[in-house]
Amino acid sequence: MATQTAPNTIRDRLLKGIALQQAGEFEKAQRIYKQAVKKAPNNADAVHLLGVTYRQLGYPTRALEYIQKAIALNPNQSVFYANLARAMMDMGSDVDSLLAVCNKALSLNPLEREARNIKGIALTKKKEFEEAELIFQSLIVEDPEYKDAYRNFGTLLMDADRANHAVNFYIKAVMLEPDNPENYLLRARARLKLKQYEPSQYELTEALERFPDNADVKHEAARLLFSMNESNLAVFYAKQAHEADPRDYHKGVTYGVNLLMHGDHKEALRIMKKAKKSAPPSNRTVDWNLALAYLANGDLKNGWELHSARFEDPAAQILRRTFEIPEWKGEDISDKTILVWADQGLGDALKAGTMLPELIARAGKVIVELSEKGAKFTQYCFPEAESRLAQMDSDNFQTAFDYDLHVNIGELVKFFRPTIESFKTAPCPVYSFEKDRAVEYLKRLKGNEDKPVIGFSWRSKNLAVNRARYYLSAPGIAPLLESRDAIFVNLQYAALEKEINFLKERAGDRFIDLEDVDLFDDLLGAAALTAACDFVVSANTSVADIAGILDVPAIRFGQQEPPLLLGQKNPPWYPSMTYMHPYTDKACAEFVPEIIKEMDRQLENWTPERRNKRLGL
Repeated sequence: MATQTAPNTIRDRLLKGIALQQAGEFEKAQRIYKQAVKKAPNNADAVHLLGVTYRQLGYPTRALEYIQKAIALNPNQSVFYANLARAMMDMGSDVDSLLAVCNKALSLNPLEREARNIKGIALTKKKEFEEAELIFQSLIVEDPEYKDAYRNFGTLLMDADRANHAVNFYIKAVMLEPDNPENYLLRARARLKLKQYEPSQYELTEALERFPDNADVKHEAARLLFSMNESNLAVFYAKQAHEADPRDYHKGVTYGVNLLMHGDHKEALRIMKKAKKSAPPSNRTVDWNLALAYLANGDLKNGWELHSARFEDPAAQILRRTFEIPEWKGEDISDKTILVWADQGLGDALKAGTMLPELIARAGKVIVELSEKGAKFTQYCFPEAESRLAQMDSDNFQTAFDYDLHVNIGELVKFFRPTIESFKTAPCPVYSFEKDRAVEYLKRLKGNEDKPVIGFSWRSKNLAVNRARYYLSAPGIAPLLESRDAIFVNLQYAALEKEINFLKERAGDRFIDLEDVDLFDDLLGAAALTAACDFVVSANTSVADIAGILDVPAIRFGQQEPPLLLGQKNPPWYPSMTYMHPYTDKACAEFVPEIIKEMDRQLENWTPERRNKRLGL
């Protein structure tokens, strides 16, 4: 019987250890290297490889210690410096230190692949994209199968705001390394940034099948579904991801916002508070989402306190303006000129504008800066103030200096709407409209004294997938027009000709479209036509806000809206508005019978008295 000879030389031990490392057996390799170092403590290769295993096992500090010792024993090995840079990167070392170590490695061997790769990563972090791109390109040319280069090139392109190109590199990374979930995650994030929801659905489905226990993959699936407004499905994956990794505040926030959109407000707040404890104190994304959770539960004190966090949340799609002058904090402004500016869309500005009369009463002068059409409308409604187009440069920095203080229109809530009770005592309506114009429109609606005039809209101009989930098509809204004998007036701005033609054909004389009213750019015209209505049914758009600010009874349908609903069944901002939530697991069109039922209930004892009084008739 032959006996097996044990490896006796250090070289044999190291070769065996390297084979184990390449097979992913890091602990076994480490035991061999420890034996080698014990036998030959000054063998630089053994010390270096032992350090590398510590990094591979998740101990970069220990790795750093051994690799530095190896460098002290032999300072002329480029690979030592490359692996030192890798350990430093794992520890979060500053970019300049990484570059210094990589450059040292490359001074010894200009072709040291890992050093070039890490240098490219470091340059990407410094936003020196051009040089980094050249490095990754050369690495891929030299080795078209070098998967790390594709992955890191993709990350460079993402950071350089070239996600459309990054996707292709992540696709290649998946092809080269299909068993690495990180490649699927990076591709999914690029798709999400590009709003390429459909291909991402297929790709993440594959990832979920390949990595059924991977919390990060489930988290990406939840993020995708949330972006598609499919919170009923997203909650399932978000919960699993959070429970698998409860200390990851990113997963906590994703779970929390999905609970929020799913209507589970109390649990959403609990999860958000938990995420806040795990997050860095400076993380404003958590604060902004926590603000929404507080507001959804009717806690205005805490909600308004964190309300301004949206300006520091990079994910918030808002306008961020810069001023040299100070922000108003509630002090006496009776002898001051204050600028009011908006950061969100028209509907939000109109809603918050209900507080303008109270600000006007406190200030020496108020200047309101909005879009051109918004400024024209508010100038008519609040002639005591000056309304104008926003005065700012391409970097959103102020270009007018004729005011002492500034305040965001949405932040007025802290001073004028601190409690739900303050909404109940607020004056309504405070906006006005052109009565003569409204009366002229009403006269064009034959039979208005005998049947209700119902204004309606069904969608936004923006029909992105994530928004369209709670909108209707013209065929979807058509049953409303067939539900009763009434005058149905089009309030849908930017309606397509084919939509109008469909409704005319479907509803006949019951449907009225006043073609001479520009419902998109002429807000005074839109307001006058809305004021001529007895009732309005609208999707969650500015059409509903116009009805709300004029105190026209309305049904508004849409998703959960914490800043609008503030934990109440209906919006405290608009006393005459009913808010309805379409099904989360069915098409919005299937909810139309419920809208009709509620409309019929409210119009059961209809008379034109309220509308005529509004118009001064």
